[in-house]
Amino acid sequence: MIKRSLFTKILLGLLTATIVPFLISSYMSYQIIGRSVQDQLVQLNQKSMAITMSSVHKYVHDIMLLTLSYYGDPELMRLLTKKEMQTPAEAVYINQKMQRLFGSYTEIRSVTYKSALTNRQFNVKSGLNERQLIPDFINRQLPAEGQSYAEEYAVIEVNGEKRLQINKLFADISSRETLGLTSVTVRNTELRELVEPLSTSEQGDVYILLQNNLQLLYSTSPAADSGWMTELRGKIAAADGNARGLIHDPKGMGIYIYYTDVSYGLPITLVKFIPSTVTLQAGKQALNKSLALQVAVTGFVAIMAGVISYVILLRIKRILGQIKKIQMGNFNIQGGSQATDELGLLEDRLQDMAAELDALWNQQYRYKLEMADARLKMLQAQINPHFLYNTLQSIGTLAIKKNAHEVSDKLAELGAMFRYNMDIDHEEVLLQDELEHLNHYISLQVGRFKHKLDYSQTCPDEALFLRVPKMVLQPLVENSIVHGIEKGNGAGTIRVEIELNDRLIIRVIDNGRGFALDMIRDIRRAYADSSAKLESRVGIGLVNVLKRLQLYYGPGFAWDIESEPYAQTTVTLSIPYQPEKEREPHESTDRG
Repeated sequence: MIKRSLFTKILLGLLTATIVPFLISSYMSYQIIGRSVQDQLVQLNQKSMAITMSSVHKYVHDIMLLTLSYYGDPELMRLLTKKEMQTPAEAVYINQKMQRLFGSYTEIRSVTYKSALTNRQFNVKSGLNERQLIPDFINRQLPAEGQSYAEEYAVIEVNGEKRLQINKLFADISSRETLGLTSVTVRNTELRELVEPLSTSEQGDVYILLQNNLQLLYSTSPAADSGWMTELRGKIAAADGNARGLIHDPKGMGIYIYYTDVSYGLPITLVKFIPSTVTLQAGKQALNKSLALQVAVTGFVAIMAGVISYVILLRIKRILGQIKKIQMGNFNIQGGSQATDELGLLEDRLQDMAAELDALWNQQYRYKLEMADARLKMLQAQINPHFLYNTLQSIGTLAIKKNAHEVSDKLAELGAMFRYNMDIDHEEVLLQDELEHLNHYISLQVGRFKHKLDYSQTCPDEALFLRVPKMVLQPLVENSIVHGIEKGNGAGTIRVEIELNDRLIIRVIDNGRGFALDMIRDIRRAYADSSAKLESRVGIGLVNVLKRLQLYYGPGFAWDIESEPYAQTTVTLSIPYQPEKEREPHESTDRG
């Protein structure tokens, strides 16, 4: 019963897939849910840290950019690059500019500039204890006791309060020589507001650590250099760039989630401590809810499995019935599915396929009839080529005896054309053979028009050995001569251009009478619809060539007509390039 009934298989499969995980989860759910809740807390906090980190980096970077404002003030640049001591008036101007920098942010407590040229120091500060003393430069280099200012970002302590110190060397743009140093100290008030969203959730502590040596810039609680911070230094050093993860508290009190970002060349690490009570409590709540939910889901699945299985099998049986009709040759499938799901789409596509098979069957049958009729007409019109060649050769020999060499040449070209046309054993030829046949035709037409017809052609050598359908070029050129040149001014120019890249492009260009817009529309309609009839015979030969190429190459073939009467008319054929139809130059063609 199980082997033969898909209904039973689906029902048992759905029940097994529900009950077995339920039994397993009853035994292991507490630990799994606890770890899952912990992972979710880690991911959520790391996402929040990424957003906060971006704000912190932007805030610090914006303050650092203030130290570069000197370069935008030509007068200030002149005063700061003087090797002589500034005058009192110049010092006042420098102080005013530093006051503007100082007032950009309320958190800035002091701005200090030390000149490496004169060792003069300019200070703007908030209180008496905010003043910094930068050691004098020696040969434009800070001495050993001033190396703390060599770090672009550092943490300092003023009156028991940790602050961010930004040190930016002021250098000559062209020579890159050090001209001075700007040091800015910033309180943590804005940083506290930026990280406040992290500290409000899960009652955990938050830390902001600077540089790879993890200088503590801000924390919501006192932080000692415990084991977790030592482990964190090792992980950040090993990462050598951006890093994220978690560290378990050595005492088992919780986990430390960390996120390190080195944007703008400043390594900043955010650390969030989550107590273990948070994860345990969340795990218990999730476990209780999941147990109740799984019991309800098991009963619901048992009911729905039967309903769904029955509905699916009913529709599958209907599709199988339609397939059986198609196998018996009945392509007329009644109605269509009203559903929009996968089975409904499958049924609709099956009906579309049946309609297409019916159309293709009729089309193939019609093509076979047309092909048989065409071959019959060609055989009826065929003349024994050996008789014609012997006759033409006799006339050519007679012309040579009468010193009419031009007549002999034209007869030879006419014979080659006739032989090429009557060769029905080859449906495709080399492009060079097609061009040779076209040249014979042009030679006869030039002899007819004398100096009134000018012809030229271009073709890359690598395209000569591509195989193309027979009798493609000559009908197009004949169309240009008969309907363009003869019915135009009686004289003109014809040019054949062939290009080869990812496709074979053939253009036939003339300056004859051209095509009217109505005629181009009729040609496109006749090409698209086999039953459409052309009222004029001008485009019949062109449409026949286009349809032959469409049957040969399928949807990959494309064409276009652009016509400006008595100026330029261009017929363009775009043929798919098929390497497997190439032929090496040393091969020969046997036309039988």
